[in-house]
Amino acid sequence: MIRVFPFSSLIPTEEKQQSVPTYGSGKLPQSVLESLAKENPDSFIRVVKPQYLDSSIQQGTDEFYLQSAENLNALITSSKVIKHDPSVFLYEQKQPGANPLRGIVVSVSAKSYLDGSVKKHENVLENKCHRLAKHVEALNSVAEPVLLSNKLPSSLLDRLHHFELGNPIVTTICAQGFEHTLWKLNADQSTTVIESLQELDSLYIADGHHRMAAVSEYLLSSGKSDSQGVMSLIMDRDELLIKSFHRLLKNVGEVDVEQHLNRLGIIYSRIQLGNDTILQANTVAIICKQGDFLVNLGDCSPDCNAVGKLEVNRIETLLFPELFGIVDTAKDERMAFMRGDTPISEIKLMIEKGIYDCAFAVPANSFGQVMDVADQGLTMPPKSTWVEPKLLTGFITQLFD
Repeated sequence: MIRVFPFSSLIPTEEKQQSVPTYGSGKLPQSVLESLAKENPDSFIRVVKPQYLDSSIQQGTDEFYLQSAENLNALITSSKVIKHDPSVFLYEQKQPGANPLRGIVVSVSAKSYLDGSVKKHENVLENKCHRLAKHVEALNSVAEPVLLSNKLPSSLLDRLHHFELGNPIVTTICAQGFEHTLWKLNADQSTTVIESLQELDSLYIADGHHRMAAVSEYLLSSGKSDSQGVMSLIMDRDELLIKSFHRLLKNVGEVDVEQHLNRLGIIYSRIQLGNDTILQANTVAIICKQGDFLVNLGDCSPDCNAVGKLEVNRIETLLFPELFGIVDTAKDERMAFMRGDTPISEIKLMIEKGIYDCAFAVPANSFGQVMDVADQGLTMPPKSTWVEPKLLTGFITQLFD
């Protein structure tokens, strides 16, 4: 059974709800975040990345943790963020041209993660987890929810979109133009949510593997794992937006793609790939100076495991060694990754300019595929999925009392 709790939090005041929250590393370029840290005295990036203000500060040192804690304390003492008593929250993200994304922000028991009820599909690096856990300890808080998902009970799913809500406690328009909104649920609504979530046997990590592991490590070591959990945004699996990661290669020369495909006996066709092209399962598109090719990977054998069925795994095991001699995409410097919502025209322009030699566009995985990988105790290939919503840092911060 999944155990969940209300949790204490820090929320930006109404006057600071636009200036405190920010995207973190990996979601905005470092140069942008460094400028933000220096130019915006309210930005939470100063808390999580104090080295962006002072380049002499080394991540993971005592000075790093001390400065990070001082920057958080400055936000608290100046009342730019204020404490809220233990609560359960409703979160909504609105993107242009898409249906609103809604979920529950609640604290999920660390024991649910440690006993395997919260399932993962990525390996976590121990050193990174220990460093994050020490950061959590230094701040006595964590400033970004883990994104969890499963098929939610239909009664809860219906309520998510029909709760009677008052005024939101915070609304932020992010750098991408998305609107992020948070409401505090009342006691009856919170009880309904908690009871519904505790009907679930499992949840799956969609984003935030290291954060889940690090906070669980902190709670276990501090003796809080029975009474507190990890701040999480829980969404229905069918309401997540999942995008692929395309593979771009440089310094591989002008490979005769068509010759290799013919030699390997792979079915393909020449196409004109456009921004509106939707790739189907068991296909992949190759973009190079020779033109665009739609490759039919064929059906997988029935005994193939969940990872073996992924298109990205199939091209990395079937095509990359043969075409480029690449056997480990995570370590090969010729390999780059680009989000699946990058316009195809932009990728083609980079190839025309010689920035990259060719690109492989793959269809997005379903979250059902991600769940299958986790259920089989396997891990996804590097950079397999881009899952939204992406959460802001400092939009809501969990306090460990």
